[in-house]
Amino acid sequence: MKFRRLISAALGVLLAVSAVPYVPATAQDNGTSSKTEENAETTAMRNAILDIKKRVTIPKSLDKFEYETKTQYDTTYYQFRWYRMNENDDYDDYYDAEEAVSVEYYNGFISIYRHSVGRNGSSKPSFAKLSAKEQDDLAKKYLYQLNPDLKGNPVIERTSSEMNLFRNTVDYSISRKESGIDFGSNYGSITIDRDTGELLEYSLKWWSDAKLPDASKKLSVKEVSDIYASRKPLKAYYDLFTKYEYNAETDEHIYTPYVLAVYEPTVSGENEIDALTGKYTSLYDDREKFSYTDAYSWSRYDSDDVAYAPYDEEAYDDDDYDLSDAEKEALEKENEYLSYEEALKIIKADEYIVFNKELVLKSNTVSSYTDDYGVSRPSRYLKFEFTSSDETKDNIYLNVTLDAYSGNIISFSKSYDYGDKSKNKNTTVLNEKTALATAGKAAKHFIGGKAGEYRYDNNMEIDENTVEGSFYYTRYVNGLPAVFDTMTVWVDSRGEVLGFGHIYHEIEFPEANLVTEEEAYKKLFERMKPDLYYTGFTDLQLASHVYLTYEFEPNYLINAVTGERITSRGEPYYIAEKKSEPQKEAKLYTDIKGHKYEKEITTLFEYGIRITDSETLDPDGAITIEEFAKLCRQAHGTNILGLYPSERKYNKETDRYEYFENHMLKKKLTRGELAKIYVYTYANNCFTAAGIEGIYAPPYKNVSQDNPYCGYIAIAKAKGLISDGEEFGYNTTLSRGKCLKAFYDYIANDKEKELYEIAAI
Repeated sequence: MKFRRLISAALGVLLAVSAVPYVPATAQDNGTSSKTEENAETTAMRNAILDIKKRVTIPKSLDKFEYETKTQYDTTYYQFRWYRMNENDDYDDYYDAEEAVSVEYYNGFISIYRHSVGRNGSSKPSFAKLSAKEQDDLAKKYLYQLNPDLKGNPVIERTSSEMNLFRNTVDYSISRKESGIDFGSNYGSITIDRDTGELLEYSLKWWSDAKLPDASKKLSVKEVSDIYASRKPLKAYYDLFTKYEYNAETDEHIYTPYVLAVYEPTVSGENEIDALTGKYTSLYDDREKFSYTDAYSWSRYDSDDVAYAPYDEEAYDDDDYDLSDAEKEALEKENEYLSYEEALKIIKADEYIVFNKELVLKSNTVSSYTDDYGVSRPSRYLKFEFTSSDETKDNIYLNVTLDAYSGNIISFSKSYDYGDKSKNKNTTVLNEKTALATAGKAAKHFIGGKAGEYRYDNNMEIDENTVEGSFYYTRYVNGLPAVFDTMTVWVDSRGEVLGFGHIYHEIEFPEANLVTEEEAYKKLFERMKPDLYYTGFTDLQLASHVYLTYEFEPNYLINAVTGERITSRGEPYYIAEKKSEPQKEAKLYTDIKGHKYEKEITTLFEYGIRITDSETLDPDGAITIEEFAKLCRQAHGTNILGLYPSERKYNKETDRYEYFENHMLKKKLTRGELAKIYVYTYANNCFTAAGIEGIYAPPYKNVSQDNPYCGYIAIAKAKGLISDGEEFGYNTTLSRGKCLKAFYDYIANDKEKELYEIAAI
């Protein structure tokens, strides 16, 4: 017998794991009765098996058995597997069994049950043999049948409100509510056979021993909101946003930057507040104290090696060596740019860039950058370096970006890699005051008066080993930081500027007439309500620890001028996040009472087979092709819309092609069109030929050779898709009620059928 050992990554070395075959009591090697020699572990497992069999039926045909156990502190977990192999199989493996039952069990609790069996599936839709109420009652019965001692208030809900024609199972979710409050740590699911009601799958995480905090003593939302606000002082700053517009006339996408003054909480975390004490929840500290582990999980981790196909660069052959117009234009622009020689001259002349004589050009690139006005301009990027294996010399690296037209220095960076025996190595400790003065002069040199708008962020920490520093600045406008505009200056202790870069936006800033923090929080809490729920953990002895918790959203932005919450795009939050209106529950048609097909139409309605969602059906009215296509898709799983593709037309006014719904979909379905649908669906290789007029012998007396449906009717009849007879009413329309009755009969028939077998309509 083949056994597999499960590896629990969550429990690791804490667990003692065994995976051995169950040995019957009569097969002991010493020949004595197992009842006198049986050890405690064997007795416990025997009792576990018998306890399970009291609750679920293990088919006697499952003649093979294997198990796995793991023990953590005082708890032993079992995974039992009963199974049978196909009689033709020459191997023995639970995972390929013909039928199997698997149960995970500990301390009298069944956490997982699975019954898998090979089923002969059918693609044909069918009605369930059990009503929805019968199915629901069985699911509720199984919940307590498997765990009779379940405490608390489980809530069982179907995951789909409607019956399903194409699935032979029904799924249910299990949740827990106590005092009307969600207990999200406890949950599960149930799956049953929709026809027999047999239990197929059951999983449950549940704490029957849970001692719940008294919800009647919880703080009010107002009280906890005030506590939260007191711990979350707001910081105000300017932020940059982008407004998007689309001009349909010009087909232009327009992005316009703008600035808003915003509030944001300064403290991260601590969003979960104990609903009784108002303090930050102690759950995490308590869980650490109890050496938390999730005792309910058999952790299985499968790692798949991901192979990435190598990138094959496509080779391009070009025998045409003439310059294109675009290439010529690029060369003309290049000729207007600052030359390398001119750029080098500017760099060497700059008083804040030390250009060492050893430096040589490594690369010279023309690229682009965005200037202070948001305009893309060409740039020239020069990379210099000097490297040597001589330990007495230094490696030097210098990168400079200049405006390719004006020659203004946009940014630069420089670094030294001192040789082990270099005499130039810097060991002088950085003086912050002196370095800041140098940085300020350099900033003014590069960007002029704009440098005065930036404030130093006090970011430097200097010790005896600090020889150079990066000084970060933020721009301030109207007394508020504009966090999107920053400046950095690198300076060493010898007074050399090693780098400069900045971001600056020439953009309008609104006045900073801010509402108070109290006003902002008041408006915020009018709309942003905290979640209230039970949560917790189980310790290593499986004792549960439960907490009643308020949780606030951790991240939000507030328009500091209006006090209203906004999105990360600067838009009003509660408009952008507005939920769509819930869909109205479909109600049975009001005009089918007493109709001869009332039963059939009602049954199909319960399964979601609805031609229309309106209150009336008009069952004797003619069905359209569009309605029949919808019916085919719902009741048969067949999509016939490929026969009626959207129409593509050229619009001179907009100078583009537009798509329109095929006009045929609104026409009434005739028997001739139905023959065409049958040929398209079941004899598609003949479909094109069927459309050729004047070559087919009339298949019926009342169908002429020049009839546009003659070919489709002839082929449909030859293929047995429509019935025999002397006449065929190709222009006869079909009613909604009759089509629904035909589909009902098709579904209700136990024998496998094809769609064309409803041709009686």
